[in-house]
Amino acid sequence: MPTTLRCPACSAPLEIPAQHAATSRCPYCGVAVLLSERPQGTQAATNDPRADDVGDIVALLRAGQRIQAVKLYRERFGAGLKESVDAVDRIAAGQPAGTVPLPPSGKGSAVGCAVMLLLVIVGAVMIWRLSRAGEETTTPPAAQESRDPVGAVAPGPSAPPAFADEVLRFGSEGTGAGRFTDARGVAVDGAGRIYVAEYQGGRVQVFDSAGAFVTQWIADPKMPLVDLEADRGGTVYVVQYGRIRRYEGATGKLLGELPRPSRMTSYSDVALALDGTMWAVAGTSQIAHLGRDGAVRRTIDLRQAVGDDASPERVAVAGTGDVYVLDRWSDEVYHLAPDGRFVDRFGGPGEGPESTPSPEGIAIDGRGRVLVSDLGRGIRVFDAAGHYVGEFGGQEVVFGLAVTDHDEVIAAFRNRHQVVKFRLDR
Repeated sequence: MPTTLRCPACSAPLEIPAQHAATSRCPYCGVAVLLSERPQGTQAATNDPRADDVGDIVALLRAGQRIQAVKLYRERFGAGLKESVDAVDRIAAGQPAGTVPLPPSGKGSAVGCAVMLLLVIVGAVMIWRLSRAGEETTTPPAAQESRDPVGAVAPGPSAPPAFADEVLRFGSEGTGAGRFTDARGVAVDGAGRIYVAEYQGGRVQVFDSAGAFVTQWIADPKMPLVDLEADRGGTVYVVQYGRIRRYEGATGKLLGELPRPSRMTSYSDVALALDGTMWAVAGTSQIAHLGRDGAVRRTIDLRQAVGDDASPERVAVAGTGDVYVLDRWSDEVYHLAPDGRFVDRFGGPGEGPESTPSPEGIAIDGRGRVLVSDLGRGIRVFDAAGHYVGEFGGQEVVFGLAVTDHDEVIAAFRNRHQVVKFRLDR
């Protein structure tokens, strides 16, 4: 007679064979569950002492504190920065993170690796289910009723934001036209066309300024798409596997790849300046100023410029030529003068309005103000000198940001599978 247990990920009934198999798969969520023998009977649980560590990481991700989750991952499991970031990103995306490194006491046990892999998978499913539950319970009824899978979604009834008004919202979960699975990158060209990129699969969808689907095209489907930018003429710059490629935005035709000074140079972010030049994050600590042809004009070692252990992740350029660099490891923004000279730093950990404990995206508006998307806290606004002046977007998980010439902000609400346009009011 089989024994009925509960799945630790979703609490669905779990059928255990009488022969007490070592594992079982949940028929509801698909998670592989490790079974253990106890005096009182078989239990769908693990006695691995690191379960609490994984649970703490899951809790941080549920709270939108991605950077804190990465830091905790490194602290608890002794992994490197890149390994930790990749593992946490996979968990947040609802994917297996791979085998978690064992501490010295684990002695490389294959069973320990299997247990930790199971815990990561369970954690990923927990995040997915909880994010879905949160979306279903927080989306206003009016917004649910008006959702159009292809066209725009009318904003639900809510109090006007303090700093900006929501004027457009479109998208839903899926793979069809106007649907997203993991949209993190957004860009806008001079005609107001909006480009939305998925993190995995290389998919880029094109929408008109009103949010109506126009077309889609595929960049490299095998590598994560980490950044997306568009110039006023409709050329789209895509950053994948350390390279920057240019595409014709309307068709997805590959126009070429920007040169790299060496095979060891790896780009992870790019921003377009008004004069047609570019600034890019190059490697672990450098910022490169590129000409219109992509040739490197100069390189700035951010660690030397800041005088600290800087690790740039995102870059944005103001109309004045000033450069703002987002460091997701220190949670700060570095302000550089047009000549690359370090000016100041702002943001950082904390709970106050001036803090940015989980920064993800950065953009500059037409008035020179710095917009920073802070996971779980919407979008925070600072003046050119780094002083806090306002916020909008609510307690949302916002990834990519783009700004039009008309003081409109395009934001990727990744967990809601939507793109939202705001109009800045002041």
